[in-house]
Amino acid sequence: MNIFQPEYPVNTRNNNALFWFLQIIGWGLFTLLNLAGRQYFVHFHVSELINSLVLGSCLIITTSLLRKYYQSRLNSTHIVKTIGHMILASIVTACLTMMLFAVIIVPNQMAIFKSNDQLLFQQIMLSAPMIAFLVLAWSALYTMLKKQQQLKHSQQAQKHLSHSLKEAQLDVFLSQINPHFIFNAINNIRALILEDADKARDMLAHLSEVMRYTMQIDKEKLISFSEEIDIVEQYIALNSLQFEDKLTTEYNLAPETMSLLLPPMVLQLLVENAIKHGIGKLTAGGIIKITSELHQEHWLISVENSGELLAKNNPKQARSGVGLNNIKQRLALVYGKKSSFTLESSDIGVKAMMSLPR
Repeated sequence: MNIFQPEYPVNTRNNNALFWFLQIIGWGLFTLLNLAGRQYFVHFHVSELINSLVLGSCLIITTSLLRKYYQSRLNSTHIVKTIGHMILASIVTACLTMMLFAVIIVPNQMAIFKSNDQLLFQQIMLSAPMIAFLVLAWSALYTMLKKQQQLKHSQQAQKHLSHSLKEAQLDVFLSQINPHFIFNAINNIRALILEDADKARDMLAHLSEVMRYTMQIDKEKLISFSEEIDIVEQYIALNSLQFEDKLTTEYNLAPETMSLLLPPMVLQLLVENAIKHGIGKLTAGGIIKITSELHQEHWLISVENSGELLAKNNPKQARSGVGLNNIKQRLALVYGKKSSFTLESSDIGVKAMMSLPR
């Protein structure tokens, strides 16, 4: 894996602009310092200005080529090998820099220095070790900045991936809502049309609201508790067609909780589970009690039913556990460890409780 070519999209234009800005500023400062040092000894001769500008320009050119080389070849999986590679590349770049500098300066030394020194080329090449040190420092700084940039992009990509995965999981969970309820509701409404057309019309309105809600909720992360209660009431009204007077519902909802937000369908899934695996197993029917209250820093939502808490090794309990695990996973995706879910026996029968942060 190339440390300078991450596998996620980056803004290449901005990166290049930043590189050239820092490149020109950095080597420009070096040129000024080099000029200041040389001018001190030669009493501000114009030849030293030319000399410093040419050297600075050569360094800009060769280190820009070195950047291209690093982008295509330098690997981060072997640290020792990488360091050795950088040292060798810096030495080669320094030699290339001084050769390019000599190609420009040596043929024009008479015009620049007003003299002709036969050993000028050798003197220039003797400066290669110092330039190699500068290029190595440039390489280390460049690598450090690129690693920091890569880490930042990697964290952003990981965060985006985690968010996308969470959204995909929520979509999967929402798609697992029991479809048999819709089929049963349609069949019950069809049978009711001949007996009570007005009631059948009301039930169709309830069914359309439930279906509209389930098709739209995947667009929202959280909804108000009042909205969730509305759809639960619609859902229970549709189920009452099948259970008739065998299904009784009680609500104990603290007013201050109605505006609080929660993941959509979690309460509906609890009620569905209570009806299917609790009331639905009782010949005489039973009661469902929905409670919402605040307790210190927690928001407690419970759904009790007249059913029986089955043993964990019971196959019916295993089927019921699929829906409950769905709820647990959805709460974990949204709240992490700040939420909890319990299922236990109660005075009524079975009590499922969610604890959510306020």
